[in-house]
Amino acid sequence: MKCICQLVVVAFVGLATISTAAVAQKGYAIGIGGGVAIPVGKLSDTQNTGANGLLSLALGVAELPVGFRIDGLYAKVTRKSINLPASGPPATSDFRILGALGNVVYAFSGTSAKTYLIAGGGLYNTRFELQGAKSENHLGLNAGAGVTFGLGPIASFIEARYHFISRQPAQGGVLHFVPITIGFMF
Repeated sequence: MKCICQLVVVAFVGLATISTAAVAQKGYAIGIGGGVAIPVGKLSDTQNTGANGLLSLALGVAELPVGFRIDGLYAKVTRKSINLPASGPPATSDFRILGALGNVVYAFSGTSAKTYLIAGGGLYNTRFELQGAKSENHLGLNAGAGVTFGLGPIASFIEARYHFISRQPAQGGVLHFVPITIGFMF
């Protein structure tokens, strides 16, 4: 967790040091959103659909279709009820995912709505919400698509992305999930 926080701080400090001339030429937006996190693959065998949150810093030049986005991701999926052999209560443990991601965004031209493709990678911190469970850091990739709609000085967006988190087989293997996020860019 501490490593992810440090990575996010370093990324924001690096962006803050961009020269004034470069900032004047580039646009930026801060985004916030939330939605559902859908486990897929092996993760869907034990986890139910949960929730996700997203905090973004988007950088780009208005005249160019390519931009960059730094995302902070939070997702939590709940464990499916599993009956214990004895007549005890069902065992439950939620699974939490934090991510610090760097992405390239390609926006298609449009008037009131613009579609875009997004892809990138970063560091994911995962943890089962059990007493004594330790968090783990893993590299991963993501790709997806979305659409933005202008709402006066702000823009709304909806996007879906496929996340692939690389883990060793001894740690449970690769994780896959798809967050569907609705949010605003300021």
